[in-house]
Amino acid sequence: MGKAEHDGSNEYANYQPGSLNTTDQLINDLDDFDIVFHIGDLPYANGYVSQWDQFTAQVEPIASAVPYMIASGNHERDWYNSGSFFDTDDSGGECGVPAETMFYYPAENTAKFWYSADYGLFKFCIAYSEHDWRKGSEQYKFIEKCLASADRHKQPWLIFAAHRVLGYSSNDWYGQEGSFEEPEGRDDLQRLWQKYKVDIALLRPRP
Repeated sequence: MGKAEHDGSNEYANYQPGSLNTTDQLINDLDDFDIVFHIGDLPYANGYVSQWDQFTAQVEPIASAVPYMIASGNHERDWYNSGSFFDTDDSGGECGVPAETMFYYPAENTAKFWYSADYGLFKFCIAYSEHDWRKGSEQYKFIEKCLASADRHKQPWLIFAAHRVLGYSSNDWYGQEGSFEEPEGRDDLQRLWQKYKVDIALLRPRP
């Protein structure tokens, strides 16, 4: 989403002014929803902790009123030789630390940003696209366990969510690599979705 200032001041990395439209609308409509899921790329702080302060102030009216559930994206986690699946500098060296410490999420291990959440008629399985989730991986086993644990009589809606898109992307660097999808076991996940009859898979579109 990113962050920006209402007064128009130009701080570092304020290239997401549209984020104000999103947060302003959510604040205006607070009485109309029960929970928010922000699936990765939170402030685009890229290693500057002051940007996290700015972002948390921007979402505070929402996060203080309803559950504000997050996932981690490449701009929170990815860094060279740090254990992320993608070996890029997208996090600016954060390696997931600010996201893991500033927000609560019900993961068994906060360094492994995958978790299950139950809310009313909904079962949410939140995956971590910046770690390996291919068949046989630790996260794959978690995802299958989470999907299988849904009581469809009590939770008729089964939702899968993660940051990176698994299908078509128009990013030019994928084309240069000869592909237009993430190299992360798309077929493996689709088999799980079909096996457990996932109702909705939410994945962030990439430009």
